[in-house]
Amino acid sequence: MRNAAVAPPPKPPPSRARRATVVLSGSTALVTGAGSGIGRATALALAAKGAKVVALDIDAETAAKTAADTGGHSYQVDVADRVAVVEIAAAVTAAHGTPDVVVNNAGVGMTGRFLDMDADDWDWIVGINLLGAVNVTKAFGPAMVERGSGQVVNVASGLAYTPRATEPGYVTTKAALLALSQCLRADWHDAGVGVSVVCPGVINTNIVRSNTRYRGSRDGGQARARAEQVFAKGHRPELVADAIISAVERNRSVVPVGFESRLGWWLRGVLPQAATDRAARMSLGGL
Repeated sequence: MRNAAVAPPPKPPPSRARRATVVLSGSTALVTGAGSGIGRATALALAAKGAKVVALDIDAETAAKTAADTGGHSYQVDVADRVAVVEIAAAVTAAHGTPDVVVNNAGVGMTGRFLDMDADDWDWIVGINLLGAVNVTKAFGPAMVERGSGQVVNVASGLAYTPRATEPGYVTTKAALLALSQCLRADWHDAGVGVSVVCPGVINTNIVRSNTRYRGSRDGGQARARAEQVFAKGHRPELVADAIISAVERNRSVVPVGFESRLGWWLRGVLPQAATDRAARMSLGGL
């Protein structure tokens, strides 16, 4: 009796070839927190490269100004509101298609030791700094993966890898955003979607003046004044915008911005843990 022919096992489907880096001219780029600071500078830089900008911000007026200055479009949304983000994503996609670039820039600050922060403080900073990026990426990411192209850029911080006793909320959310970005980069590599995380140092924006909560100050409220003095001497937001453009065009992974952030990134693997612990205890204010 002749042996029955055995069919060869099916070949696994080939993974999609890694896409070329995004060409910004003619692309659609969505930026959260686009009304001011790093977000506005990034929107302007993207427009200068020929991208069609979609500016998102919780402040409708500043988002509209950025849109007007870039020839783009604006939408008001609180990125911490998952339902609102889903609705905005549907509106954006219907009007402009699936974005080629998504920049998760919206963020807030928190200065205060752990015991001085309450549950509402944690809900606020986690909701915006971490879950805001999750919400936006979850809303736009599936279509980018299905299409097989695009770039997500998450704006974290040099404090993502530089612990501070007085910044547990901010450091925790930015460290989590760094980790999320690296996980997504690995996950979406074969799908053709790049993921970058930009980690600015001290940048001269209004975050310490209008988007930071100060908790437990023991020096009569001078912590805010000192923070404003330090940030007023910081790098221009355009430096971060240039790094974001580079991340998109070159599909860069982790991008520290500013000498202090680059130094921190280098030292994280060089300093003994005892030195890192001591540095984290150093106070820059009266907290």
